[in-house]
Amino acid sequence: MRRIAASLGTLACVLTLPAGAFATPTASSPVRTATGTVTATGSASLTIQTAGRRMGVINALTATATAVTKQDYPYVWAGGHVQAGVASVGSKGPGYTGHTRGYDCSGSTAAVLAGAGLWPPGSSVPNDAWVIRELLAQGIIAREAGAPPDEVTLYDDPGVHIFMNIDGRFFGTSDGGGGGSRRGGPSWLADGAPEASSHVFKQYHVLPSVLRDRTTYGHSLSFLTGASAQLAAGVQAGDKVHVGYTETKSGGMSLQALTFVGSATTSGTIAAVATDGSSFAIQTPGAQSTTFSTGSLPSLASGLQAGDEVQVTYTKRAGVLTARAVTVTAPAATSQPTGTPPPSV
Repeated sequence: MRRIAASLGTLACVLTLPAGAFATPTASSPVRTATGTVTATGSASLTIQTAGRRMGVINALTATATAVTKQDYPYVWAGGHVQAGVASVGSKGPGYTGHTRGYDCSGSTAAVLAGAGLWPPGSSVPNDAWVIRELLAQGIIAREAGAPPDEVTLYDDPGVHIFMNIDGRFFGTSDGGGGGSRRGGPSWLADGAPEASSHVFKQYHVLPSVLRDRTTYGHSLSFLTGASAQLAAGVQAGDKVHVGYTETKSGGMSLQALTFVGSATTSGTIAAVATDGSSFAIQTPGAQSTTFSTGSLPSLASGLQAGDEVQVTYTKRAGVLTARAVTVTAPAATSQPTGTPPPSV
């Protein structure tokens, strides 16, 4: 399937959450769990995509739109822009309170696209024009409306409003016709979306070749890291993780625990540490030398020295062992120089 590159998750977004948006969990909130693949990381949040069953793109779009409708989110200016598929408090404008989470028109449209793999879950959503431009560039949409019965069409008045038609059903925030959510938020529109016939809206259809493909439908979940930021340190997009979380007073989810799916633990003695902290090697009790990369967290090797006995928790991907946690169980008897790079990883 043609999908927007995951690198879009690094796009700079001009929207920021206001101070106080990261509420603390309630004292009585139970710890719940979720498992998924990391799609985005931030200074105060972590987003995962849960696994789902394979289905057609149109079915995945429909399922996502229905799921968003059931949540009865309010309209919030710039809501859903920080991370695609994640309701947010938005920024100052209609519906903004500083703590209410919801979506605006482009945020809700991107959420539905992300649910079917046509926009990277957890990536930023700068505005409606940006969404259209990227979808065109990726060969996912083309100009003009689609042809029923298998039709998905986006209607965009650049900088003003965007909504969509999925197999004859219109979805979006309030379109002025009174057929949407009573709170103005995203929902299936029951009035036929009269603005669809307006000449100010440019029409773009998802290519039939894309609609004929299959995708994996899953939920995008975003967790506030807050005081648990260290748990998410070193987590990278593509990692599969188990997450423990609690619900916050404002309806968000707060990270409480994190483990890596398929991780393993081994012990040994530090043999060498790279000078830049990018890797280290250990000698196991069986005299086997094993080298670990520290990935995006070179601080894991900080303070390690030859002779330290350690326990290493690691994951393996594409033949590379990446350390996730390192515990010194017994320090070296005498300080020995390090800085000899271990074998390349």
